[in-house]
Order: sequence, then C-alpha cells, then structure tokens
Amino acid sequence: MPQSETEWLGDGLPDPQQENVEANPSEVVRLLNGGGLYVRTGLLLLPQKWLGREGELAVKLGVSHVNYQQWKTPQIQAGQSFLMYTAERLADELDALCQQKYPRSTLLVSMLDLPLTALHPAERRKFWQFMYSAFGKRPRGLLLTLPERTSVLPDETDLENWLESRRVARWNN
Repeated sequence: MPQSETEWLGDGLPDPQQENVEANPSEVVRLLNGGGLYVRTGLLLLPQKWLGREGELAVKLGVSHVNYQQWKTPQIQAGQSFLMYTAERLADELDALCQQKYPRSTLLVSMLDLPLTALHPAERRKFWQFMYSAFGKRPRGLLLTLPERTSVLPDETDLENWLESRRVARWNN
C-alpha cells in the first residue's frame, strides 16, 4: 500500500533503482559532446532541491549554461503580454542559442519548463519529437533541464525513445 499520494501517482518515469533505463548525467554529456549522434539533444531531470542551481550543475558537468528566462526577457517588447509559443518558434529559439558562442560544446538550458507549459499538448508533442529526431547539425549539443516531476516531459511513448537512446538522466547528487 502506497504511503503517500506521490508514491501512488508516481512521476511518470520508471524508478531508476528498479530499472536501469536512465543514463548517468556525465554519460549523457559525453554522448552529446561527440558520441556519434546526429541529433545532440538530451534531458536532465532535476529534483526540487537543485532547481535554480543549474549553473552549478553546468560547472560540475563541464558544459556551458543559459537560463532561458534570462535570455528571453530582454527580447520581450514593452507592453507585450503574450509570447504566442509554438513548437517551431521554441525550436527556432533553441537553434539561435546553439548558434551563439559558448566555451563548451554542450549547452545546458534551464527554465525551459515555462515556455513548454504554454504550448498546447499537441504542439508540445511536436516539439519533443522534433528535438529527439530532427534537431540535427547544430554546432553544439543541448542538455535541457526540467523538474523531475513535471507535466511537460515527452509523453510515455516518446519518452521511451529518449530513455532507450540513453539521452535522459536524473541528477541524484
């Protein structure tokens, strides 16, 4: 019998202690840095205590870091109240981030859950499918950080692809 509601509901991911389906964060970074992937994107799931500390994680993993919210805020015009996100627009913005100069070949992007929440579920699925299979030929890998308990992860079928390709890790430190 579950002892709490979160234990009953789960987080949508297999328990890493029960099934070894998630990669180690360093393993994902190695893969993104040049492990032969055409599409160099990965997911890093963070527990609550690490949210807001992504810069520290970037240093530990040897990657560059961009806080999406801090990057996006100066681009918003005065009086603009809606950002009108689509899967294509969000992917274009991540592409723009990839084109900028950074000292490392992999870029950790934090605070992406905010625009993902704004997407309609069909647009969100389109975004995740594109990021998994079509976001290729970029000058650097992208490691997208998200809270480990969020509703904006790829759906179960798509997440299986990410897991099988060893492109998902959970920060457990």
